[in-house]
Amino acid sequence: MHLIQQEFDELIHTLKKLPTLLAIGKTGGVTLPEDGFSDIDLFLFCKQIPAREVRELNYAILPRSIRVVEFGSEEHAHWGLVDSILIEEQEVYLMYFTRSNFDASIDAILLGERTEREENYFYPTGRLASIQGMYTFYDPDGYLANIKSHVSTYPDTLRDAILSRCLPKIDDEEDFLRAIRRNDVFFFHSTLDLALDRFLQTLFALNRTYFPSRKRSPEFIRGFAIKPEDCEARLERVVALGACPDTLEASYEVWQSLCNDLEHLSL
Repeated sequence: MHLIQQEFDELIHTLKKLPTLLAIGKTGGVTLPEDGFSDIDLFLFCKQIPAREVRELNYAILPRSIRVVEFGSEEHAHWGLVDSILIEEQEVYLMYFTRSNFDASIDAILLGERTEREENYFYPTGRLASIQGMYTFYDPDGYLANIKSHVSTYPDTLRDAILSRCLPKIDDEEDFLRAIRRNDVFFFHSTLDLALDRFLQTLFALNRTYFPSRKRSPEFIRGFAIKPEDCEARLERVVALGACPDTLEASYEVWQSLCNDLEHLSL
């Protein structure tokens, strides 16, 4: 890991030389992963994304142990333009964002215009959560610092939008009951998947916390002041009981109880 740290530092030093670059940030803090399974996401904010030939020239001066695996061709709304590289066997994703596009995306989320889960399980509020916890490697003009300040306070517009759109959808009684009558575990789980999404987003909004994704949700919930009693245990019970045709009805009873409690908390 020490060798990877040295090479990672060299990568950051080299990236700073890119033209039009405004800032470099890393999700998950400054520490590099040690489990061998987690990748590294580097956000590179630019006035304009450097052309491929410019990026290639920049990468060419990196140590041989840092290899470019794939070049991105266009800027994706969620992930930017992504160049994939390897430091030894560690995957690193260089995610280039145009400032104007990134700013517009953040503003739309804060205004409550994007409250639903999007393609590939991308949660717009997760982008705000990642910015809050982003470690800054380079920010000479304070661009990233301003963005972090912009999202530091959970806005009422976002909270109200999530409550109004997600809360009414946490209990799709018709589909739940249809799945129970059919003893259809798969249909039950597809219904629960959508309902659980809306439940968690509502719960996080009530606690003015940006919902990052389902990863580590129980850790967040344990620290929440506003939540149904025994919330984590009851959620786990819903999922466990929903795995067997004979216990689908029991699972739904627990779910309805949780939904009623959450609705009362939102009043």
